[in-house]
Amino acid sequence: MNFNFSIGQNPQGQYPPQKAQYPPQQGQYPPQQGQFPPQQGQYPPQGQFPPQGFYPPPQGQYPPIPSDQCPPTFGQQPPQGFYPPAPFGQAPPQFQPQQQGTSQPNPHYGRKLPHMVKQSQKVGKDTHFYSTHFDQLEQSQVLKNEFHTPEVYKITVFYTENIVIGLECHYKALGKDNVATVTNRGSFQGYVQSQTIALEFGEHFTEISGRAGDSIDRLLIKTSKGKTLEVGGVGGQPFNNLLPWGHPNIVSIGGSTREYLDSLYVLHN
Repeated sequence: MNFNFSIGQNPQGQYPPQKAQYPPQQGQYPPQQGQFPPQQGQYPPQGQFPPQGFYPPPQGQYPPIPSDQCPPTFGQQPPQGFYPPAPFGQAPPQFQPQQQGTSQPNPHYGRKLPHMVKQSQKVGKDTHFYSTHFDQLEQSQVLKNEFHTPEVYKITVFYTENIVIGLECHYKALGKDNVATVTNRGSFQGYVQSQTIALEFGEHFTEISGRAGDSIDRLLIKTSKGKTLEVGGVGGQPFNNLLPWGHPNIVSIGGSTREYLDSLYVLHN
């Protein structure tokens, strides 16, 4: 292989470039002053660089947000469908959370009653949050469909040493010794005791009294033959006999429960 050039010679277009070709001559690179970058106070040159809408936009114009898309300020309710979305969907329309103590009272209390049936006063409190209201005559279809007015002949009371948990009532009707048994008790899962008081032929309940506050703390039940059932604690305030004088028949028992028996009333004739 023959080389026809000596040291110091460079064929045209070969590397390295001749002096004054690379780097470029003065005045070619970098650009002359006043071309790039723009002079102080001229960047970005208006209408040239950067293009309109590029960085940075004029103060107060970035970014324009429609008013209906702006996040709500503190204390405002977010517009429907806006942030934050419901994590698990929307609550069922029938579920309306209520604050403590704003539950409605027992809807069965004060209703129109059958002929000759009367209603006692209501003791305890049935407006707790999550109260379960009951009226045994209303909740038992068997009792409602009975042609003759049913009567309570046996009562079982569930209780602890401090409070009453619930009741179980046994009903009879004319010619039928046991029409239905209805139980209403709270969700308390601790140690619960029970006692039962039952009527004999010709015997009647004469007294249902006790103590109550936010719940039924104590119950006293007496019969015309001197039988007595008394259970519960000493909390709350005493309440008087729910039964009138004489020989009434208990037609139904109503009230409310949560963890305990919270309220109580009696229907009698």
